[in-house]
Parts: sequence; structure tokens; C-alpha cells
Amino acid sequence: MVSSDTAVHAAVVAVSIAALLVLNWAFPNLDSSVLTFVGLVCYGFVLGGAHLVLAVLGTDGVVPVTSRWRFVGLVAGVVGLAAVSAFTDPVPLGPVSSDLVLGVVAVAGILAYWVLEAASGYEDATVQS
Repeated sequence: MVSSDTAVHAAVVAVSIAALLVLNWAFPNLDSSVLTFVGLVCYGFVLGGAHLVLAVLGTDGVVPVTSRWRFVGLVAGVVGLAAVSAFTDPVPLGPVSSDLVLGVVAVAGILAYWVLEAASGYEDATVQS
């Protein structure tokens, strides 16, 4: 039996692929920056779309709703930082560029997410036992 998480994720991936194909067919001469943006949004939707749908519905399933919202926030933040990096020219900030700073912020966000998820999992495990 397929879990509801898997079914929702498969539907989200199918919709993302269909949207890319329809956009490519309907607008064959899109600017590369528009395609980059659409690609980033589709990647974000593929990675976090199922969690977003299930979090909005309030469905726990395999993953708690609060964890789903944390993951959606992480994906939105990283995709947003990637978009800023892709669409702006690097600015020198002392010895480093703005792209490096954006990358460090993205990595720090991922590390913070892992810490929050570990703390949440530990809290859930200690409350249940």
C-alpha cells in the first residue's frame, strides 16, 4: 500500500514536470533568467511541495506537521537565497563576495534545521518513554 506522503509527492512531481513542459511548449523563446527562476521554483516545489500540501492540510502521516513547516521554510529560504545569487551580480564584501556570504547563510540554515529537527525528535522520544 502506498502511503499518502508518497502519493502526494508523486502528484507534486508530476505537476512540476507538466508545468515545465507546458511552459516550454507555450513560451519556447523565454529569457534564460526566467527559465532559471522557473527552474528554481520547480525544484523548490518538488523538494518541499508535498510537505507544504500536507502541512496546509494538517496531515501528520509519517512526519509531524511542525517538521513539515520547518522543512518548507528551509526549502523556501534556500531557494530564495539561490535566486538572489543567480539574479544579482556578486558584490565584493571585503575579502569575500556576496555569493559566498549567501552560500554560508544557506549552509547555516541547513545546519540550524538539522539541530531543530534533532531537538524535536529527542523531545518527542523522551516524552513518549
